[in-house]
Amino acid sequence: MGKGFRLSAKEKHFLFYFTIIFLSIFGLLKLAEPQPVNLFVAQLQEQLLSRAGFGVLRDGTTLLLNGAAFQIVIDCSGLVMMTLFFALLYSTKTRISPPRLLAYFAFFFAFNLLRLAFTIAVGAEYGEGALEIVHPVLWFVDAGVVFACWAKEYGLLKKK
Repeated sequence: MGKGFRLSAKEKHFLFYFTIIFLSIFGLLKLAEPQPVNLFVAQLQEQLLSRAGFGVLRDGTTLLLNGAAFQIVIDCSGLVMMTLFFALLYSTKTRISPPRLLAYFAFFFAFNLLRLAFTIAVGAEYGEGALEIVHPVLWFVDAGVVFACWAKEYGLLKKK
C-alpha cells in the first residue's frame, strides 16, 4: 500500500471554508425561506412565461401552466448560485471589487431566471418525466456557469 491520500494545507483550507460558508448561507436561506424573494421570482416568471406565449395563472409563489403547478422556492431564486460563487471566492482567497461582485450577482440572477423559465416551460409542455431530466441537468449548467466565472476571477482562465 502507498502512503495514503493527504491533502495540502491549501486544499484543507479550501474544503473547510467552502463547506462552512456554503452550508451556512444555504442553511440560513432554507430556514428563512424569504417569501418576498420567492414572490418576486414568481412574478418575474409569470411575466417571462406569459411573454413566451404560455397561459400562466399565479397564486402567490405557485405558477399554474397547462394544468401543472410549479412552486417557487428559495432554490429557484438564483441566491444559491450567488452563495456558491461567494463561497468559492472566499475559500480560495480570491478578491474582487464589490461592484464586480454585484455585477456577477445580477448576471447569476438573470441567468437563473432564464433557466427557470425554460425548466418550467419544459415541465408544462412535456410533463413530469421531462421535468425530472431537464431540472437537474440545467442545475448543473447553472453550477458550470458559476464555476466558469470563479475560474476566470481565480485566474484559471487566462487570456492568450
